[in-house]
Amino acid sequence: MELRHLRYFITLYEELHFTEAAFTLGISQPTLSQQIRVLEDAVGAPLFHRRGRTIAPTEAGKILYEHATQITRELAYANEAIQDVTAGARGLIRVAALPSDLDYRLTDALVAFDKRFPQVHVRIFPSVQIAEQVMNDEADIGIGLVQPATSSLVIEPFYEETYSLYVHTSDPLATRSSVTIDDVAQSDLLLFPPGFTGRQLLDDWASERGFTLAPKMETGSATSLLQLVNRAVGTTIQPASLINLPINESVRAIPIDDGPVRELALLYRSDHYQTRAKRALLQQLLETFHAPRPS
Repeated sequence: MELRHLRYFITLYEELHFTEAAFTLGISQPTLSQQIRVLEDAVGAPLFHRRGRTIAPTEAGKILYEHATQITRELAYANEAIQDVTAGARGLIRVAALPSDLDYRLTDALVAFDKRFPQVHVRIFPSVQIAEQVMNDEADIGIGLVQPATSSLVIEPFYEETYSLYVHTSDPLATRSSVTIDDVAQSDLLLFPPGFTGRQLLDDWASERGFTLAPKMETGSATSLLQLVNRAVGTTIQPASLINLPINESVRAIPIDDGPVRELALLYRSDHYQTRAKRALLQQLLETFHAPRPS
């Protein structure tokens, strides 16, 4: 059994079609069929049920797939570790983050990180399924709300902040030092749509206090929500730190009595090799979010 046999097998297992798998691998279909037969001879059991033009994995195939994917992952991690030592800090780090509202903090972290690791490519993308993407190897690092950890998923709480009610300066609430839950409930709210992590936190907070949020308008961009407030369309509930964004002076952030609180965490796989650059980015995020933002 050779590594290429496992690579061929994994591709066929995931495609479940010889022609498509052969195309993906860049080999001919007869070659793929012959190599799978070699692998079946090596393990002493058929790996696929062949039903005309369709195939399905046997129990032996399912077992081999579980171990084969683990083997190829471990080899990839080993190669990554070796490259980390021999080639220096370079490569790609993928970061899944909550949409929009983390942008300004991430900018500070990226600027500092780039000065130390200019050869490392960092790709940040918005997500509301952060834990799933980290566990599915679609992201190396996640920045999301605290949630239960698992045996292979590290949840490292690193930042906590309250929410404020953002109002236009013409709003009667703008002169207040704080607002009550009743004030929030009676406002023309502009919120994230259902399904967004930040919206779920707010809905849970309201439900625990006996009322339901009934937004006037919904959009998935925190920047858009703040711009709507700036145009006196309504009010929004957002993390207090967003007042540091370059929004118009016509917007005020008013603390909410017994308001929502979110606890952010760094998410990453415990069973993955963490390169020097990944470890440095994790540390930079910790330092940046704990540091006071310059006024």
